[in-house]
Amino acid sequence: MQQPFATLADAASALRSGAVGSAELVAAALADAEVLDPLLGVYVTRFPEQALAAARAADSLPAARRGPLHGLPLAVKDNLATVEGPATVQSPAHDPHWWRGLDASAVARLRGAGAVVLGKTTMAEYAMGRPDPSHSFPVPRNPWDPERWTGGSSTGNGAGIASGLFLGALGSDTSGSVRLPAALCGTTGLKTTFGLLPVDGCVPLSPSQDVLGPMAVTARDCGLLLDALTGSPRPAPVADAGVRGLRIGVPYGLLDTPGITAACRDAFQEALRTLRELGAEVREFDLPEFGGLLAVNAVTMLAEAFAVHGERLAADWDGHGRSFRRLAAAGGLLPAHLYLRAQYTRERLTAGLLERMNGPGGVDVIATPTWPAPARPYAQEAAPGEELNLTAVWNPTGFPALAMPMGAGPAGLPLSLQLAGRPRSEHTLIAAGEAYQSATTWHLRRATPDPRRQPTPLQDPETGPVPASPAPSAATPDDGSIDAGALLAAIGITAGPADLAVVRAVARSLLIAGRQPSA
Repeated sequence: MQQPFATLADAASALRSGAVGSAELVAAALADAEVLDPLLGVYVTRFPEQALAAARAADSLPAARRGPLHGLPLAVKDNLATVEGPATVQSPAHDPHWWRGLDASAVARLRGAGAVVLGKTTMAEYAMGRPDPSHSFPVPRNPWDPERWTGGSSTGNGAGIASGLFLGALGSDTSGSVRLPAALCGTTGLKTTFGLLPVDGCVPLSPSQDVLGPMAVTARDCGLLLDALTGSPRPAPVADAGVRGLRIGVPYGLLDTPGITAACRDAFQEALRTLRELGAEVREFDLPEFGGLLAVNAVTMLAEAFAVHGERLAADWDGHGRSFRRLAAAGGLLPAHLYLRAQYTRERLTAGLLERMNGPGGVDVIATPTWPAPARPYAQEAAPGEELNLTAVWNPTGFPALAMPMGAGPAGLPLSLQLAGRPRSEHTLIAAGEAYQSATTWHLRRATPDPRRQPTPLQDPETGPVPASPAPSAATPDDGSIDAGALLAAIGITAGPADLAVVRAVARSLLIAGRQPSA
């Protein structure tokens, strides 16, 4: 590896001082990608000529004209428009002429602060689901073990930062898509408050939940990127305050949920101990809204995904990957009243949670693991809904959430801590993250994948894993009689038996979850 710096902040400092040039960093990043990218599948497209030209231009600028991200090489998720090349959204069915020759507003802000765009990174198709082995796009591999999933949907960003191909990137998050790759790859990622950053020039998935967020090595690095993205530098911290006096709520009941591994529980308890030693007040804080918010996220995401992409699905069903098309099509089977109920529930649960956080016994931040276990092998792919999703609850609320490394499980695989706060409390989360990372070193671990390794090709089964539905109660009718084929045909989609089985199971699961009293 030719990357000489451990963090984005270190590289920024060296660039400002003139100790290193942008062209030198960009050339090193591109050289590393030549070696490792065939294994890791980090990039969809690289922009070597444009990036080197931008770096040379940055090096020629006088100090007075240099921005806060001057000359820093960054990567951009491939659902965001860039002037260098189209957003593919990792879908053969997507029109590459969308926003051709334009920058998304957030990308333009990074450039305005001096950043250099290295290329576009791999992602789940339209930011939802898993890779389809029948597609020609690169398969993202976890740098800690290339047989394992990186987490989605900002897949290439997580793998690229963990392996040192770049030190920072811009991703998007609708159900955990910044935080999950950060968790499984051992990096830091910030889901921002809904509406804080502009999403124009980003291909939508679920417009009422989509947000952009920075990904990097450290919380401080995420703060540097956030400052540039908002154009509003963080206020200077109170002298060494760290997390002293910060009230951190912990929904301990969630830790007993099946699926959270013993290693994850132990690492989380150790992270809480560290935060206490740093001066935080850690207290129990129940999260009864959890199940309802999970259901709201799923119903909203899939219904809106179909609303956005359903016409394209009907026009070119087979051109979309199995994972994406099955999930999006399930959203097309949901009745309007279920979606509307989810929005009512969303408002009610969010308002109630905020009231409890602000009231007697309230808290400033809520802490959980980011994900209940280390990265799974691709060969043991989970069905949708099989793993406990600890990230998705913060998308329907619009709250910001920070994911950062907190330990390692079996075989050294990363584990991650998640801190969520009130809307627009990014500065609080970043300050807490900086304090935690000043007392730990998990965030400084870097994977060292062997570029000679040949990982096992992804399997291409006729059918994917079918989600398990909650058992219907007496108050919840069994929806197993859904005629998915007829319903899809009515909206112009003809799907085969394997697709129908999964679409039916996903839709039934959503119908049952959406009718529960908590949802």
